[in-house]
Amino acid sequence: MQRAMIAALSKRFNSYNDLARSIEAHQLGEKLEAPRHKSLLEHLWCVVGARESYARALKQGSWDGFACSMSEYTHDEVIAKLESSAKAVMEAVDEVTDWNEEREQLLIDLSEHEVMHEGGIIRHMYAFELEIPASVRWA
Repeated sequence: MQRAMIAALSKRFNSYNDLARSIEAHQLGEKLEAPRHKSLLEHLWCVVGARESYARALKQGSWDGFACSMSEYTHDEVIAKLESSAKAVMEAVDEVTDWNEEREQLLIDLSEHEVMHEGGIIRHMYAFELEIPASVRWA
């Protein structure tokens, strides 16, 4: 089961990379006129932080809290951190030798988190009439 989940996460990581490259820097901060709406930057910050946090949790074997290394909040940093955080998850997965229920649940939780943010991002991109890359599965 974890191999299928890992393959799905890998595809999702690539679609986020395509998505970040398809937008312009000024579009990161645009918000919809809707209650509790997040900007693309806020969504992507949370995606990066979750990936970094879940990578750490997978290595340790249990959740250890959320932390995000983003500090500049620029378009270039978003792209770089999406790539490095995806790599961190895949490296953590490769290092796990004892898959157990807790680690499998961490993978499921990460996948759900990615999909949840992807839905918000798709909503945002449709509202602002931005091009959505073909690799974004749910659009």
